[in-house]
Amino acid sequence: MLKKARVGIGLLAVFGILLTNESMADSTSGPGPNFDAPWPMHPIDDRFRGANGLSPGDVNRDGFIDYVTNYEFDQRLVVSIHPGQAGKVRQMWPTVVAWKPTPLASGHGVNPEHSALGDFDGDGNLDVAAAQGFSKMPFWEGSEPGIRIVWGPAPTNALDENAWQDAGRIPATIDRGHLIYVVPYDVNGDGAVDIISGGRVHAGNHRKGGVIWVEAPSNPAERRELSQWQVHDIDPEQFSAHGLILNDVDEDGDIDIVLANADFDTPESEEKILWYENPGPGSAAQKYPWPGHLIYQGREFDGKPQVAASDLDGDKHDDLITQTAQDVYYFKKISVNPVSWQRIVIPKDPVAQWPARPINAKDINGDGKLELVGMLMHQHGTLPANKAAVFWMEYDGPEPRADNWKTHVIKWGSGKTMFLPMFAEKWDQMQFADIDQDGDLDLVANCEEWWVQDIEFKFFWQKGIRVQSVSVVWFENRLGEKPYIGREHEGLAALEAEHYTEQLDGSWIIRGRYPGFTGDGYVQDYNRLRPGDRGADETQGLAYAFELTGGSYRVWLRVLAPREWGSLGRGQSNSAWLGVDGNFTPDSKLKVGSFDEWTWISLPGTFNLSPGIHQLILRVCEGGFAVDSIILTKFTSHPPPDNSNHLHSPHGQAQTR
Repeated sequence: MLKKARVGIGLLAVFGILLTNESMADSTSGPGPNFDAPWPMHPIDDRFRGANGLSPGDVNRDGFIDYVTNYEFDQRLVVSIHPGQAGKVRQMWPTVVAWKPTPLASGHGVNPEHSALGDFDGDGNLDVAAAQGFSKMPFWEGSEPGIRIVWGPAPTNALDENAWQDAGRIPATIDRGHLIYVVPYDVNGDGAVDIISGGRVHAGNHRKGGVIWVEAPSNPAERRELSQWQVHDIDPEQFSAHGLILNDVDEDGDIDIVLANADFDTPESEEKILWYENPGPGSAAQKYPWPGHLIYQGREFDGKPQVAASDLDGDKHDDLITQTAQDVYYFKKISVNPVSWQRIVIPKDPVAQWPARPINAKDINGDGKLELVGMLMHQHGTLPANKAAVFWMEYDGPEPRADNWKTHVIKWGSGKTMFLPMFAEKWDQMQFADIDQDGDLDLVANCEEWWVQDIEFKFFWQKGIRVQSVSVVWFENRLGEKPYIGREHEGLAALEAEHYTEQLDGSWIIRGRYPGFTGDGYVQDYNRLRPGDRGADETQGLAYAFELTGGSYRVWLRVLAPREWGSLGRGQSNSAWLGVDGNFTPDSKLKVGSFDEWTWISLPGTFNLSPGIHQLILRVCEGGFAVDSIILTKFTSHPPPDNSNHLHSPHGQAQTR
């Protein structure tokens, strides 16, 4: 696969000089021939809590994939629009709230569990369908609020919140239990987009949501009449159908359904992987429960495991994969008539052995074979820092076996990030697309439960609610590319802080919330293992590479200390550690004296460094500290100019990449 050369891009104004890209960070030479390190994680949207779904679609018809996310805790359906060919994909994306509840008004429900984009009325514009689950506020829409539809606008109005029209709920889906998943698909082949939905056990009345499909009227003129939509059972007795997938399992030309039913309310003795056989598009039998076929049954699954279908071994037949905390299960299809499987247990690397949910198989390194990509979720509030929260696995040899896999880290776990043990870093869904148009597949994902404040007394109906969350991100695939390196030019070497060489743990992430940053964003300490300072040896941090001609250097960083982080009771958010060539001393502690503005600070004294490559490592001291740029300079008599900006808006304006 053709790979574009990676160049550190972004203009940094230091000493009154605009440095060119080549003088700042040239990755055409650097340590190592092949960048195989955790992937940079770029923010897409971070405004709300409980990002509980992720579905793709080209809403504005510009040829780039957009995404809809339902925020369970802050009750929003939000569409994120890809910035496009000339857009800044590594900064926050343009977003629109397609739906939010009207405060305390009847007819506007709660608890959106999953959402999807589809043209449900046939007008050519993408709409949103949302599965709504158990509501503890039944005075709004009852405790079983069903499936909501929001009509989408013309592409030119995609970012106009007022152009999205709430159509309400499909009446036939109301009082059908707790629904948790929706997939648009023309089930009966009549040209209208139907909805396949899965539910779970309702916590209030213990009704099973089962598996259903919701039939759209075949007449386009009736599709906006939601009372004309009809519900048909696929399996009314199923315990859970989170993450169900569509696949032609029996290879008869129609689409079947595959799911793993383990959930928090599924008895361990009933945990299964199974598939439902489509009776045939348009047949009368489609409107009655479909034949179900057991693939595997066991007690070892975590809540809401996902299944993926891919031709892993290249034999032209789709196989199935799923994961447990300890293993990946590879179900190799060995016959079609009848359908049968061979279960191959692939032990996971210790760094990936933890409760897990999403998994998929894609060719992410361009070798012509499929790799496995998996994600983990917290257990009792913890996703440890020594676990690979996101990882990929490749096999060696002509075919996948149980014993020929190698694991690579995409993202390290963040540690104990939430005070309440029911919440913490939990990865929920994944999608693949070439986000930055460089010829490889990147990873788009939503993190359901990872926000800054453990307890916030803010409610979804409050006007202007904005929290700080991880929510929706994309991971930049840089396999085969060389790492960034700051090369000295006329006595100065510089790097944007988001251009690290290596992510050594998950304590720093790329963000773009605070305005005034340069380049694509900045890195911020999201590690909140405990209140107060942490020593320089308690986290691993980020590594930066600089190629120098040798001499005496001063180290400067452009930083910001957000006052709001200090208010969380986690220290003052105004310090971090920076070591040169692995050396940390009491003087390695960075500290800024002001809040809410970008400013330059430096390590005390100078460093005598030999010609060659040197490494700087940035580590956590307190939560919230943000770093925008790093320079090493032989001009030690005065600092860079102060071009910091006070906080005044939710998103910053960065220079072009």
